[in-house]
Amino acid sequence: MDRDQLVAEIKKLLQEELKNYTRPLTEKISDVHKEQALEFKNDATIFVKENPWIAVGAAAGLGFLIARLIYKGED
Repeated sequence: MDRDQLVAEIKKLLQEELKNYTRPLTEKISDVHKEQALEFKNDATIFVKENPWIAVGAAAGLGFLIARLIYKGED
């Protein structure tokens, strides 16, 4: 096997391996987990529509905590 054949074989193997990583996430998740995620999304949407100020407060609080963690070393 010469150098060009070896390079071609390695390239082919890498391309096949990359196909496993580039498949959409929806193909990798089981139907049960997809259904659970959809239920969670629907429940969260309903909660936010019924309690918008609680959702805004929770988002602001979470944003504050994340900012404190990120900028903790600069104090």
